[in-house]
Amino acid sequence: MKYHGGLTKRGELDFSSNINPLAPPGFVTRLIKECEYSTYPDYTYADLRSAIAAFNGVGDGEVTPVNGASEGLYASLMVARLLGMRRCLIVSPNYGDLEFEEYCRLIGLRVTHHLMPHGDSSYVLGDVKAQRDDVVLLSNPSNPTGALHGRGELINVINDAGLVIIDEAYINLSVNPSMSLMGSGYSNLIVVRSLTKEIGLPGLRIGYVYTPNAQVMELMRTVLPSWNVNSCADKVARGVYGEYSGEYVSFLEESRREVSRFRSFLVNGLIELGFKVYESTVNFVLAEAPIESSKLYESLLNKGIVVRIPKGFMGLGGKHVRIAVRGINDEERLIEEVKRILNGA
Repeated sequence: MKYHGGLTKRGELDFSSNINPLAPPGFVTRLIKECEYSTYPDYTYADLRSAIAAFNGVGDGEVTPVNGASEGLYASLMVARLLGMRRCLIVSPNYGDLEFEEYCRLIGLRVTHHLMPHGDSSYVLGDVKAQRDDVVLLSNPSNPTGALHGRGELINVINDAGLVIIDEAYINLSVNPSMSLMGSGYSNLIVVRSLTKEIGLPGLRIGYVYTPNAQVMELMRTVLPSWNVNSCADKVARGVYGEYSGEYVSFLEESRREVSRFRSFLVNGLIELGFKVYESTVNFVLAEAPIESSKLYESLLNKGIVVRIPKGFMGLGGKHVRIAVRGINDEERLIEEVKRILNGA
């Protein structure tokens, strides 16, 4: 069962996709204009791997590019099965909960969900009871909850599990990117990253996978198809991590500052309207609305605004809604429309 945000029509205000509200930066726009479509990309992606590795301070052989984080997650699960893992333990609610459950069963993995405990204000990782024949799938920061798990918590899971796959698609837009396990050296770890959320071009489809385990990486490259990253995505990523790496770092720093400001404005506005908003560290928030989320969704859609309802996520109820951070003007419009809906206008 596949269900995602982002299925918006031109002119609709999209709060369902968690895209950096400051993106795309000028240097990415320049790289796009220089794209060459008449030749195949280098199917070994040697230069791209080198740029990604140098930027992250790891070896060229420890990274490989993927066609967005989703491809990296699918490939990682297949690698887990090839390594002999028997169960997939998904830390939920999580991006692609039911989608990845279906895929895991298809390739012969049993599936269980560890539901993250939460109080009135935030979700926490909790006691993930992993075993040596388990592959654990989770996101950090958590999508859709916005919670950021500490390195120590994650290392405890790594020490117990056979293989751990961490989706770090939003780590660079979080309040503390140092919680990343990129370059940490754990042989039973796969980290999946997405570039397109950060630079605001989700249609470009570019990310990468990190693991220091040579056997895991060999299987990963065997599972992935040739030319899985198109020539334009290849060029943009090489530029971001290479020629424009300094500008990219500065852009991320500015993005984190502004995302924090925009998030505070959004959270305060929702709380004033009676929403319960869970603590978030990234560019989206999870909230419980005063009315059913399906009714809120339809009412906002009639106003040309799209939010993300909990369909596809384990452990979320009928009033949960995920809302992306977009900037003060767009958020003011959202809050005003929600107020009208709640007042019956």
